[in-house]
Amino acid sequence: MKTKLLLTILFAISTQLLWAAIGVTGRVVNEKNEQMSSVTTYLIHSVNNTILKTAVTKEDGQYSFENIAAGSYYVEARMIGYDVKRSAIFNYNNTKQELADLQLAPSTNTLSEVTVEGKRPLVENKQGKLILNVENSPLAAGNNGLDIVQRAPGVSLDNDNNLQLMGQSGVKVTIDGRQTYMTGEQLATLLKSTDGNQIKAVEVIKSRSAKDDAEGAVGTINIVMKKSRMEGFNGNFSATAGLAEKFRGNTALSLNYKKNNTTYFGSYSYSDERYINRINLERIIANNGVETAFDQKSNLHIKDRTHAYKVGVEQRTSERNVMSLQFNGSNNVELNDNDSKSFIGPNLTTLDSTLTSMSQFREGFNRYSFNFNNEFKIDSTGKKLVLDLDWSKFRNSKKADYDNRLFDLNNELIRDPELLRSQMPIGIDIYVAKLDYNQPISKTSNLETGVKYSNVKSDNNLLFEEQLDGAWTDIVNRSNHFVYTEQITAGYIDYDNQIGKWGIKAGLRGEYTLSDGHSITENKQVKRDYFDLFPSANLSYDAHENHIFSLGYSRKITRPNYRQLNPFDYFIDKYTSERGNPYLNPQYANELNLNYTLYKKYTVTLGYNAQTDAIVESMGQDSVKNTTWVTRENLGKSNSAFVNLSLPVQVAKFWSSYNNITAVYMNFDGAIAGSVVNNTSVLFQVNSMSSFKLSPSVSAEMNLRYFSPFTYNIYKLESRWDAQIGITKNFKDKRSSLKLAVTDIFNTSNQNLSTNFSSFNTKIRQHQDRRVARLTYSYKFGNLKNVVKKKSTDNEEKQRAQ
Repeated sequence: MKTKLLLTILFAISTQLLWAAIGVTGRVVNEKNEQMSSVTTYLIHSVNNTILKTAVTKEDGQYSFENIAAGSYYVEARMIGYDVKRSAIFNYNNTKQELADLQLAPSTNTLSEVTVEGKRPLVENKQGKLILNVENSPLAAGNNGLDIVQRAPGVSLDNDNNLQLMGQSGVKVTIDGRQTYMTGEQLATLLKSTDGNQIKAVEVIKSRSAKDDAEGAVGTINIVMKKSRMEGFNGNFSATAGLAEKFRGNTALSLNYKKNNTTYFGSYSYSDERYINRINLERIIANNGVETAFDQKSNLHIKDRTHAYKVGVEQRTSERNVMSLQFNGSNNVELNDNDSKSFIGPNLTTLDSTLTSMSQFREGFNRYSFNFNNEFKIDSTGKKLVLDLDWSKFRNSKKADYDNRLFDLNNELIRDPELLRSQMPIGIDIYVAKLDYNQPISKTSNLETGVKYSNVKSDNNLLFEEQLDGAWTDIVNRSNHFVYTEQITAGYIDYDNQIGKWGIKAGLRGEYTLSDGHSITENKQVKRDYFDLFPSANLSYDAHENHIFSLGYSRKITRPNYRQLNPFDYFIDKYTSERGNPYLNPQYANELNLNYTLYKKYTVTLGYNAQTDAIVESMGQDSVKNTTWVTRENLGKSNSAFVNLSLPVQVAKFWSSYNNITAVYMNFDGAIAGSVVNNTSVLFQVNSMSSFKLSPSVSAEMNLRYFSPFTYNIYKLESRWDAQIGITKNFKDKRSSLKLAVTDIFNTSNQNLSTNFSSFNTKIRQHQDRRVARLTYSYKFGNLKNVVKKKSTDNEEKQRAQ
């Protein structure tokens, strides 16, 4: 009933029929004053020559730029075969403005490639987003998606390959606005197989509008992929060879063909990663005053191969309608051989037995998704309707074999070898439908509304067996079949208005959730049925074109992922496991953000995030069996505040530097493992990226990062830092380039941590194979000249699959 009422209200609001004016308009003509279509025009800031918007002229030669902040600008028009034409500098004051015609004259020179004078900064603040622009940057060549995302402002990677934002977990990751629905490990695999040359930008989004999903308590990282605008056939090929302790490499190919109103596009990439991770784990367990110490040394030999591919078509069916169909897929196989030796005794220096463990893991992860998008412009005033349909399928097969042998001081077996094996097929199906409607209200105001429905089913069936008397026997308390279903129905309304120098955007989103977690093995079900409202608001003030302020508020939710709800022990080794919790509830967050931009270059962002029902990693321990497990519970509340500084510096004509400094203050108040915790900690992150133009064809880059010590709940993380250098050579054909880069030069990025809390005393030391020298060759082929318009079909969806 609540859902029907919400949809009725949203539909009534969306039927308003008003109009809005366009900010800046103009026309491009030729030397005979004839209208010219398909001419690329750029709106460029007159102070720092930064490109703000791009538009392509229609059949009548008209171009237009919408949603422009007050300031000083000029417009450039470019087309192959014609000289560049630039308008006079004009001041825009939030009123409709029509510029004089731009007349293009035939060029007397033959142009081989269009070069736009305006240059996007490496990092910019735009509409509340911190954007790392990597297109045509030295950051792209030779690096994979995971390498690039970690360089975005405030972003880091934790020990389990989960992306963090401002030092916190709970980040929603999207690609072209669509959720990925993947675990940290699976998402890392996908990003590592994504060639950096295919990425246009990485957006860090702390605030949200009502149109955006409420999921993601600490923010969203959106990866924007390149979309070719070239007429005819064109593409890009790259190949990378890397050497660390073992060889690794990847290759990628992207193709695009556009003719008239039809565009075909596709890409394929393959990565072969081989590396070694070493872990030293020291653990002390007390039982009635008697301590048992474990000194475990593990070597993980990993082979990781991934095929990723995409094909699609975009069709302009009329002047007002564009539809697209896209298929994405990836196939990953990971082989992990783990040899481990645990020295056991009353303390870390006294030995009474040794456990050797040999584990072999083989995991296959397949992901497929279809997307259909249709955008219909109802009229020329800005009214439009967008339909987006998604279907995603994930299939994960994981098999493991364990061989545990316990020896005494004389290296004699204390008991028979323990032989175990497991297999855990996981199937996840996701269906999503969205309908969005945009309705201008007046010259400066706009209304947007829409509905969304998602249906998810996750089926995990784990079989755990032990070899007894030569036969494999099911271990009842370790096997488990768990099925989780979830339906979310959402509706939203967003209103924005510009009144002089003030801008306001406010909205309300409602999400109704039905979920059912069913442990078939244990015959237990946990059903939930709840409705939440998520308000959001943003107030901006342009005191001057060089001084811009904004204040934003949003309420968010983080639902537990499917693996966290499965009441099963995922064994890491004989004595360590991760346990699911079917009673885990969502956590909620209220967030405030204050942003100040100076000279459209320097930004200061202040934020405050208050989380309730915080999903916190807790621990359990069996002092008799000497086993430890990790689980997640709703244990308390977490408050954090942060300040982020973005400081670009032009050190010299050939040397530009971008510096990002983040300071995070965090307080947690709750009960972990039965003991009260109230601690605070401060984290500092510093990221400095420098680009050097050594000659017209040679450029270099250097990246330095530092992370201070930090206490996260009961875990103490030590400081770490790393450095990267690279040099790129662009050849005379302007199509091919060669880059040599070395990551983690001094091998200092290993994350070490410890906990000494209540009865838990653990120290972890790691050595990950991250120092890599890579050589990358890239080549662009086909037509690289004529730039024409290509519509984006971005929407959102896909995360939380485990």
